[in-house]
Amino acid sequence: MTRSGYTECLRAWTGRLTPTFRNTADGAVRHQIDHLFVSGLLEKSLLKCEVGSAARVFNGGLSDHLPIIADFAT
Repeated sequence: MTRSGYTECLRAWTGRLTPTFRNTADGAVRHQIDHLFVSGLLEKSLLKCEVGSAARVFNGGLSDHLPIIADFAT
């Protein structure tokens, strides 16, 4: 995707991979398997990008993936 000119918002914002998946075998959160790619034009309006609360999502049994939350300027 990056070779096609798209930017992965979470990595661009944090400068690193951010774990987003809770392994069902051992409960570890160590891999980023969820991504939000945007065009270069949309990337320029990125104000913030983060993941949802691990405690709320994982402990509440909502999902085994953290949501990626991105804010863009209008």
